[in-house]
Amino acid sequence: QKKWNEEKIFEPKIDRNKPKFYITVAFPYLSGHLHVGHARTYTIPDVIARFKRMQGYNVLFPMAWHITGSPIVGIAERIKHRDPQTIFVYRDVYKVPEDILWTFEDPINIVKYFMKAAKETFIRAGFSVDWSREFHTTSLH
Repeated sequence: QKKWNEEKIFEPKIDRNKPKFYITVAFPYLSGHLHVGHARTYTIPDVIARFKRMQGYNVLFPMAWHITGSPIVGIAERIKHRDPQTIFVYRDVYKVPEDILWTFEDPINIVKYFMKAAKETFIRAGFSVDWSREFHTTSLH
């Protein structure tokens, strides 16, 4: 995978002689760590993208992060109010270090933490994503 990243083999090169193929998938919602359902969801388009590359297509497979919505704001509010069940889930189940957990009072910090973790997981899984096209569904500022 290190070699794949160094050689940028999943970043499409402009070749007007090759047919284009664009594939996308529902962007993960970042209120927690990825789970086995994500593995299934992202493996399917990855297999299709690889197959199309083998057929000679110039494949674009970007990744994005869905970071909007009231659930993330609700989590931040529950952490701010020291809800014991929410704190248990994030500290003991998700293993978020306590010093980081308290920064989750700001929903942007929840998103940033799980976005980094999700990307690392996708890279370790070897998904053939073009990371030069990575984006998120809203501004983080």
